[in-house]
Amino acid sequence: MSSGLSGNWTHSFEEDEGDVQVYRPSSSFAFPPSRRGRETLDFSLPDQVDSGMPGADDKRHHTTSSIVALGMNRFRVGDARVIEVLESGPDVLKVKPA
Repeated sequence: MSSGLSGNWTHSFEEDEGDVQVYRPSSSFAFPPSRRGRETLDFSLPDQVDSGMPGADDKRHHTTSSIVALGMNRFRVGDARVIEVLESGPDVLKVKPA
């Protein structure tokens, strides 16, 4: 079963609205400089998501997790985390914990 999510996204935390996280296309969005590292989500592999986070040593650390569509725009990421996709388009991905 395909999750329906695709692309490579970077967290644009400046645009977050409460618990809604905003992601922009990694390759085409002009992110402002930031001292805070940015999480990335890569949906290139079928039914998986690769999450990237900067580590304490400034090197990017990746974790690959399964992603399963649950219906009603909700997805299980890994064993326990559930997210709801509020908006998904070519320019923006908005998600919140479900």
